[in-house]
Amino acid sequence: MSSKKILLATDLSARCDRALCRAAMLAAQWQSSLIVLHVVEDRDVSIPKTAGLPSWRRSPDPLDTARKHLLADVDALPARPTVRIAEGNPVETILCNADAENCDLIAIGIGRDESFGHFILGRTADRLLRRARVPLLVVKERPRRPYRNIVFATDLSASSRYALETAGRLFTGQRLTVFHAYTPASELITESVSHRQYRMEVEQEVQAFLAGVDKTAPGWQQPHVLIEDGAPNLLLRDYVRDKDVDLIVLGTHGRSSFLELFLGSTAKVIMDDVACDALVIREPRASVDT
Repeated sequence: MSSKKILLATDLSARCDRALCRAAMLAAQWQSSLIVLHVVEDRDVSIPKTAGLPSWRRSPDPLDTARKHLLADVDALPARPTVRIAEGNPVETILCNADAENCDLIAIGIGRDESFGHFILGRTADRLLRRARVPLLVVKERPRRPYRNIVFATDLSASSRYALETAGRLFTGQRLTVFHAYTPASELITESVSHRQYRMEVEQEVQAFLAGVDKTAPGWQQPHVLIEDGAPNLLLRDYVRDKDVDLIVLGTHGRSSFLELFLGSTAKVIMDDVACDALVIREPRASVDT
């Protein structure tokens, strides 16, 4: 990934301002090209007939209005990105553009419910998370610096290994923290198998997982490893808050169904509670066309 390409998908709302700034920061850091895309849905492009009325009384052209807003948003960036306005289904259009441009990353913003302090995963973001074949960056925080403290949450699956390798290529030369949480089933802890013995087995599994990771990417650094007993969502929430984590990286379709937890209707615990940005990396064969 010596030459990366980023696609920022924006709906022109305030929540996407942070994503735009983060995408521009990454583009500068990686010396990559940036495409900023806004999709006007089909139902929004019909214009009532207002012939004969003065210009200020005519219904605005949605495509023209979007173009003006987008150009104004990118004007303040240090480097001018490629700007695109498209019409159609947002998810399909975003995925088609990312595929056609051979993008390495899609970035999106996410809203916050100020009443409850939780983040809102919208319908478009949800579908992108399920279908995107390239890493998807969900930006929550206002970018003040490049990502420095990156935590990779793993369930030790093959999909998770692919995600770690991809993260290593994206963030060349940066040391990641590999975080693994486990909760032993009560029937596995017996008189002959103590909690300490079980943890030792988990530690061996983690080392075997890391031994199988492709480390040939330039700048690869041996990660810091953190293994904890407990629920991953709660542990991650507390660790992110205490250690000032910038970014959490998640693989998909692992042994503990981490993505399903990430998207699950039970509490959407990670997206709701973890305040930092999240990068979701799907193994190519695991994409879901729904």
